[in-house]
Parts: sequence; structure tokens; C-alpha cells
Amino acid sequence: MDCATAREAISATLDGEDPGVPLAALDAHVASCAACTAWQDDAAAVSRLVRIERAVEPPDVIEHVLERFAPPRKPAPVDWPRWALAFAAVSQFSLVVSLLFLPQPVAKGMSVAPGSHMEHEAAAFNFAVGVALVWVVARPRRARSQLPVLLSFAALLVTLSLIDVVGGNVGWYRLASHLPMLLGVVCTVLIGSREGKWPWPGNRASTETRERTGTGDPRHEEAAPVRPAHWRRPPAARRDVA
Repeated sequence: MDCATAREAISATLDGEDPGVPLAALDAHVASCAACTAWQDDAAAVSRLVRIERAVEPPDVIEHVLERFAPPRKPAPVDWPRWALAFAAVSQFSLVVSLLFLPQPVAKGMSVAPGSHMEHEAAAFNFAVGVALVWVVARPRRARSQLPVLLSFAALLVTLSLIDVVGGNVGWYRLASHLPMLLGVVCTVLIGSREGKWPWPGNRASTETRERTGTGDPRHEEAAPVRPAHWRRPPAARRDVA
């Protein structure tokens, strides 16, 4: 019998419970182990002090708690960035429909007929942006997961649009079709930045706790995985419980 099992059995015996091991084996171990004998004496003394300790009236902390209690802030009646984002998503999908079925005017009075591959590509990109906006509307706590794609797409689109405007290669009608996407990006930024406690994608605590081991010099310390939690549990925690 090891000391951990013996001390658990001693504790159960002092509490009037089943020790889970034969008493003869327990007595034999305690008689041959000075550390367990001392532990038994200390445990018996603590148990006796607890049982004879006079019960006292607990302190009244109700007034102290009520003084520090602050009711939660009432949420805003209207989440306008989320509603605006929903409007931007609907507008984005309506733009996809127009790209697929209506001729699109461009600069200098020209237009692109529906069914061309260029319009199909534009429809696919705008549809993907609309899906991203709908995802943020449905899951606002995941808003920042869409920012890398939306911000990079918006930055490049604005830059190229400015170049096309200066060169006279695009009309205002075509530029106006980008407003829903820009509105959606702004709303996504607002939703993603209003709660600093929301984690970035992948920013989760490591599932494996690590501890430092070494000689005391931080330059030579190495991180080593901690042993599983059940390694430190008493034997009763590893036994099957009915």
C-alpha cells in the first residue's frame, strides 16, 4: 500500500466512512511508516479541533454587498451598426442580381451586356462579400474574423477606383455600386471593435499547460509540458464510482 492510498483511507476512517481498503493492511502500513503515523496524528487533531470548535454567527455583509452592487447597463434599444450591416448585405445581393441580368453602364456611354465572363466574375466577388456581411450579422462576435478579407478587398478596390476615376475609365454609376460594400466594411469594423474582450480568431488559450524548468537563469530555462491533472489526483479519483 502506498502512502497516498493510506492517507486517503485514514481520512475516510476519521470521517466515519468506508476506507476502501482492508483495515489490517492500513494498520500495517501506518505501523511501518513514520510519515503516515505523523500524518494520522495531525489529521486526528485537526478533526477534533473542528468538531469542538464553537459555532459563531457569520458576519452580516448584506449592506456592504448592496452598496457595491451596480445593476447591469441596459443594452442599447437599437443596434444600428448591425441593422445597417443587414441593409448593406441585402444591397450587395441585389447588386449581384443586377450584374447577372441587367446591362452595366461604364465610362463614355458604353455598357457591358449581361452574361459576359467579366460580369460573372464581378457577381461572384460581390456575392462572396454579401455572404461575409450576412455572417457578421448572424454572428456579431465573429465580426473580426472577416476583417482581413473585407479590409484588404476594400483597400484595393478604393485604390484602383481612384486610379480609374483620374483616368476617366469608370463612371459614377459603377462607383456607386461599391457603396454597399464600403458601408458593410465600416459596420463590420464598428461591430468588431466595440467589445475588446472578444478574442481574435485562433487566439485561444493553449490546451496544454506548460511550466518552466531549469537552473534559475531565464536564459537557460525551457518550457516543459505539465503532467496530466489525473497524475496528482488521490487514488479515489482514479477508482470507478458506481
